[in-house]
Amino acid sequence: MRLFKEAEKLSPSGKISYVVANAGMIKPDSVYNVSGDGEPQKPDLQILDVNITGSMYTIKLALHYFVKQNGTVESPDQEDTCLVLIGSGAAFLDGPRAPQYAASKWAMRGVLHSLRRTVFFHGSRVNMIAPWYVRTSILSEEAFSNVAKAGVEFAQLEDAQSCLLRVLGDTSINGRSLFIGARKWKSEGYWDLDIDDYHSNPIVEQIQQEQMWSDPVSKGLFPS
Repeated sequence: MRLFKEAEKLSPSGKISYVVANAGMIKPDSVYNVSGDGEPQKPDLQILDVNITGSMYTIKLALHYFVKQNGTVESPDQEDTCLVLIGSGAAFLDGPRAPQYAASKWAMRGVLHSLRRTVFFHGSRVNMIAPWYVRTSILSEEAFSNVAKAGVEFAQLEDAQSCLLRVLGDTSINGRSLFIGARKWKSEGYWDLDIDDYHSNPIVEQIQQEQMWSDPVSKGLFPS
């Protein structure tokens, strides 16, 4: 909370326009790592605490300030605000032996799908960027060396930066997941995965629409 208050105070406009929910960690997963001996022990859920609970605090604060600044009724006077969720390739792809990390990154997709149809009420957008392997401090150099030895081509940090700037600067982008991957797949190093909607599967698309029939967006942001 103090960070947001300080950002608001330091902002030339007195407003917060962009928030990146960047909480993320990974370590040996005690849910997965079992011996089969003795009684099972309570698992260490720090990965979920950081990646999900930490992100939820950030998301809550972002929405608070966006609503505070722009109200809850769509208006041309609202200024663009954007929440960016940090996912991962693990939000879409198999990642063996890491159920907590995978769950936490799929959770960010869940947040995206929950918010993206209603954020327009407070002049906002919500998107997710999903990095492939990028050399950051999330893994040790030894771990990254093992990945490289397996023949994996890494994504580039500057492509992640470009992707984030694209999302923040292009007000037409809302409710999308952008994957940051190796340049061998796309020269830009990032692209829209285009799998957050179901246009190629008319049955699933219909189910998606019926999912919202009992609580339609038309009821407003906070229906009574």
